[in-house]
Amino acid sequence: MSEPVKKPDQQPESYQPKKPEMMRALEGAQVRLQPAYPVLAANGGSYIDGVPTLKWGEFKDCTYSGCVALWLNVMGVNATYEQVAGLTGSCYRLSMCYGWDPGSCIMNTSYSLLKGFADACGADDNANRAFGFEFYTVEDEAERDEKVQKSIDSGIPVLALGGTFFAEWNILTGYEKTEGGIRYFGRSYFDGFSSAHEFYTNNRYALANRYPGEYPGLFLKLCNQSCEPTPSKEALKRSLETCLIMFGAPKTWKSKRLGYGAYKFMIDSLKRDRYYNSLKKTTKYKDVEMHFSNLLDARRAAHIYLAESAPLLSGENRARLLRVAAMYKEMFDVLSAVLPYEKLCNNEFEAGLSAELRQEIIGALQKMILLEKQARVIVRKILADWEDA
Repeated sequence: MSEPVKKPDQQPESYQPKKPEMMRALEGAQVRLQPAYPVLAANGGSYIDGVPTLKWGEFKDCTYSGCVALWLNVMGVNATYEQVAGLTGSCYRLSMCYGWDPGSCIMNTSYSLLKGFADACGADDNANRAFGFEFYTVEDEAERDEKVQKSIDSGIPVLALGGTFFAEWNILTGYEKTEGGIRYFGRSYFDGFSSAHEFYTNNRYALANRYPGEYPGLFLKLCNQSCEPTPSKEALKRSLETCLIMFGAPKTWKSKRLGYGAYKFMIDSLKRDRYYNSLKKTTKYKDVEMHFSNLLDARRAAHIYLAESAPLLSGENRARLLRVAAMYKEMFDVLSAVLPYEKLCNNEFEAGLSAELRQEIIGALQKMILLEKQARVIVRKILADWEDA
């Protein structure tokens, strides 16, 4: 990646669970639309000043969860990436259906394409609703553009899929009028990715050169509406239900590369030393690095989110949830012992994997499969006893 990678001694503060902060954020959720950043004029348009950047290699690899967390922060909500990844359920998934890139980590881009499996994408709005914000889409192009501009004018960013470079999520923070029409800009994980990339404003906002992105009538999300916040315990329940759904795909050919089938695909590919994504069908070890850094990112987020959420429950269910959190921590530890996250992000394995290392990775994945199954047994018990929690 072109962005600097955090070293082990620079781990994000959220690496370890911080229950008081997380609980205050959840329990303090209320219906509000109070942007925290100033809005400045921009050549006949406007932009939200000072929105932080998005970067790879920081344990924030799911672009949807990363953008939603940033959006919440802009709105003055002290939400973390791990909290959002837990609420949306993105921390539990594993998909090799189309090759696992950061975008296909997201339920509503990969799972919604699977016939008979659409319910698995039903939790992507769990994070925003937990804080009292409603996300919605607009199909009509003229109406959509008008609403996007008015939202930015009021200091409220907009989420878009594929507005910059690739089909990944980005956040729109401004627009301006030119002789050729309106052009939009904001933050994406690809800012600075290309030397030819254009930047605007003193904040170096990047041009959204593919606005309005992929399937805007379905995926461009306006966020300037409030709703009654989902109770924090109910939001946790929905997250746990998503944990089960994601590994319970119906029996189709595509399900062979979801959940446990995805683990098998990864193991079989490593055994053959023919690790490839399903589109290009070539050995490409850069994909290996990306897939495994995503997996580490997800399981780490699951561990933190579940450990922080334990105070929402009581008695045996609280103890059960802490055991599940510990299992996700063990998954992270087992895999990172052979494929450290920082080395993956620095492309240190791009040249290939030795036979010995491939066997170590296979062993780690096999341990993770056992832990995944054990965790879901306990999650089922938690949900079965939910009324007593």
